Amino acid sequence: MRAVVPAAPPAPRPLWVDAAPFRAHVRHTIDDADVPWPAIAVAGGVSVNAVRGLLFGRAGRQQVRIEPRLAARLLQVDARQLITLRTARVPAGDTTERLRELLTAGFDPLRLARWCHLSPTELALLVDGDATSCTRLTEALADAARRLHSTSGSSCSAA
Repeated sequence: MRAVVPAAPPAPRPLWVDAAPFRAHVRHTIDDADVPWPAIAVAGGVSVNAVRGLLFGRAGRQQVRIEPRLAARLLQVDARQLITLRTARVPAGDTTERLRELLTAGFDPLRLARWCHLSPTELALLVDGDATSCTRLTEALADAARRLHSTSGSSCSAA
């Protein structure tokens, strides 16, 4: 009779991975696409705060590691996807509502326009409901501003 040897348990997944290669990927991708950094967070479906921490550090210190799930999602975003954000048009309704909420919450209109890569006139057209569409990038940046504000009370800094 043979003894049953239990199978070895699968190797545990690492809790953290080195941040440097993923920071380089994010910087390279947003530079190639010529979009601001929050766009990759929205496109990758990850926390805007996580990408801000990866790029700019936290409490004056550069991040040296990130979660593997965040790393994998960031690697899935390429410059082509981000370039499409600049050209694809979407209905402006949701973006108009987000922008109105942010302004009501006290955001400075000029700062919000800069954050969303809009002129003050373009921001006014969206907020007043006179624009029927906007770029997917504008939609993504307004969403990123809303997410940052809802999690930290931030007013679009480190743009």
